[in-house]
Order: sequence, then C-alpha cells, then structure tokens
Amino acid sequence: MTIKRITAIVPLDCLPKLEENLRKCGVPGVTVEHVQGYGEHPNYFRRDLMQECARFVLYIGEDRVDQIVAAIGRCSEHCGYSGILAVEDINRLVKLPSGDDVLSDELVDRD
Repeated sequence: MTIKRITAIVPLDCLPKLEENLRKCGVPGVTVEHVQGYGEHPNYFRRDLMQECARFVLYIGEDRVDQIVAAIGRCSEHCGYSGILAVEDINRLVKLPSGDDVLSDELVDRD
C-alpha cells in the first residue's frame, strides 16, 4: 500500500483541537513547525503582512487519507479558519538509523 504525506497550514490557536481530532483518528504522530506567511488572511497590522501559523506534517497509509482529511476539515469548521492542505505520494519512508523501510500498516496508533 502507498504511503502519503499530508501537510497543512493552520493558525496556531487551532493546534490543540487539531491534535485532539488526529488522536481520535489513530494518528500515531505529527511534526509541527511554526511558520510565517500570508495569503487569504494577511495580517494588516504588520508591514510585511505575515501571519503566524503552524505547518504540520504526517505520514499515513493511502487507505486512511480521506478519514484524516475529513478530521482536519472538521477542525477547520470548528475553529473558523481557512487554510491549505496537500496530500503527496511518498516513494519510500525509512527508519533511522536502522535503514529499514516503514510499512504503511506501521503508521497507525496501536494504543
């Protein structure tokens, strides 16, 4: 099965609700980075229009993509924001330092 990478840009104040929704979906982990950018909702109080946001990235099996995208969409509605989300194919995901390939069925929270 194919592994997908989901990347989304969301406002910082939506992270707790987003994390809660992803945990309910059984996502075992995410990477979150604080980023700046501007787009649909620029910060007019700053000269450069930049908005503080969070970019989160997760890896998941192809069969779970629609469930995860729906969970992120619910969070977007709950928090009242619009943002962007990308779903990309991953050719290979490797565990470090062992070099073993990660299988898509390993990308599920077993707890």
